Amino acid sequence: MLNRLQSLKKNENLIKFYFNNNYNNLTRYFCTGGSGGGSDIFSTKNSKDAINSTIRSKEDIEEEIKGFQNAPQIKPKIPVDPASLHLSYSIQIAIQKAYDEFMNGKPEEALKRYYWVLSHTPADYAVRIQRATVLESLSRLDDAIIDCNTVIKNSTEGEILSEAFVIKGICLVRKEKYNEAIVAFEKSLLLIHNPKIVDLKREAEMMLYPDTVIVPNHEDDYEFFNGLSSTLMGNAMVKKSPIHGRGIFATRDIEEEELLFEAPSLLSISTNLAKHKYEKHDDEHCNNCHLSLQPVELQNDREISKSKEFPKIEDTLSRMTNLPLGSISGVCCPNCNEAIFCSSECEAQGMARHRLICSGTPSNVHTNFLNKFYHDISKLDDEERTEYLLMLQVFSLQYTTGGNQDEPLRSMQMDQFLKRLVHTEPSKNHTTSYLSRKDMKIYQSIKGIFSNREITQEIYHRVKSIIRLNAVAFPTSRIKILSEKNPMDELGYSFDFQEIPSQQLASILMQGSFFNHSCEPNVFIATPVVNDKSIRFCTRRPIKKGEELFISYLDGEKLTTEKRRTTLKETYSFICNCQACTSRKTIDFLSILD
Repeated sequence: MLNRLQSLKKNENLIKFYFNNNYNNLTRYFCTGGSGGGSDIFSTKNSKDAINSTIRSKEDIEEEIKGFQNAPQIKPKIPVDPASLHLSYSIQIAIQKAYDEFMNGKPEEALKRYYWVLSHTPADYAVRIQRATVLESLSRLDDAIIDCNTVIKNSTEGEILSEAFVIKGICLVRKEKYNEAIVAFEKSLLLIHNPKIVDLKREAEMMLYPDTVIVPNHEDDYEFFNGLSSTLMGNAMVKKSPIHGRGIFATRDIEEEELLFEAPSLLSISTNLAKHKYEKHDDEHCNNCHLSLQPVELQNDREISKSKEFPKIEDTLSRMTNLPLGSISGVCCPNCNEAIFCSSECEAQGMARHRLICSGTPSNVHTNFLNKFYHDISKLDDEERTEYLLMLQVFSLQYTTGGNQDEPLRSMQMDQFLKRLVHTEPSKNHTTSYLSRKDMKIYQSIKGIFSNREITQEIYHRVKSIIRLNAVAFPTSRIKILSEKNPMDELGYSFDFQEIPSQQLASILMQGSFFNHSCEPNVFIATPVVNDKSIRFCTRRPIKKGEELFISYLDGEKLTTEKRRTTLKETYSFICNCQACTSRKTIDFLSILD
């Protein structure tokens, strides 16, 4: 399942970001002789190199001491204590080692060193902020807040104070004290206006005032869902549900592991299983249905092809797998030669969407925005990147929906299917934009790609929430047919079938989008899944007529009620009250697959 935006509760990158910035403060502290001077908390200088340049060797210090001892005629106004020089050296070394330990995943060791440093220099507020950062990473939130409050009470440096308010705000968010966290971020912004702090405040506001989940209601819902139900093989229908507004219900008694219905996805994005990254150009799968271009691999195919029974063997295996043997040549996009389709039917379907996001378009402006979009998402993790790629596909799919096709800047609208999917609306209590800086950059790129359509921030937010609440992930497979000579078989061979992982798909299902969740689901997606246009939904147990059908939105093992409810709340914005949750049952294994 796709996860929602990164939570502040566990953000290791954010912790290390502030750690590096505060390390710069410590560097300046020693460069200025311990004045506790401020720093640019968002500096990009190499902190480690900077502090190394300020550390003197033991030989330098001993030579300096001898210099003072051998020059009695010089009477300094301030007596120099050799022990203090050694202490200063030891403190600098301790800070450097603490930095290395924290960055190398040893926060406990780093914390011990910071306690030692502060026992000798309790008024060094940059050091205290650094310790607060380490304490926060160890979930010692109250101790971190005490350090921040000490800095806030005593420091007069604006940048140091701003950092203290930020770290305090992060701790308060993790303690779910969102109002106090917002106040802390606002005070930090009064001292230093920085977009990163604005984002922190915005995310705290989103936690305090979460988005409202919207189950769309349209006048023609009855006709639409009746039409959708007619595709469910007479086994099920979509209608109103007490769970989340709509659901899928059995229309007859159904046996265990019986095929419920077979349905396609609206669209999918593939993720390469081997490399764990999105493949922008995939020359091994169809760009439309994601079928492998070598869907069936026959063991000993050269030998078997020489058999006089080979035409029968080929026909039998193709009927058994419903797939062609051998490789599919495919048809390439004539503009970019990157997107490839397994058939003329897939080419016709896929090109309608692909042509709008094709890198071979003659428009330089369009290509520039498309390249900027891919550049921006390349910096994200796999889950976030997949989310934005699905959004790009959705906007491409909706490009021709509604209104006069020739009218410039007509507003982007949802089609008859997408407009019925569950989505969220942001709270009106937010004082900052509900689009983060990252989203604003991607929003501007998408506006540029579809420049003759009006895409508002509201539409952008709605599409993103549709992806978050409705997308599912599952693997696809190729089929390997194992062969063995068998004179007793009329074909001369006996065959066995083996699944080979092909790719991971993140998809918006068609009929499947109206399944509700249960921690004890009665429906699963049957494997192997060879493409996203024929996804088979089967029953896990016997089903009675009129019973609601459920899938699992979760994947995992040994899932407690608390874990399941927390994940569902954070990802799908609802608290599960299925029988397993109300009885506080731990589930051994959950998956959307069999």
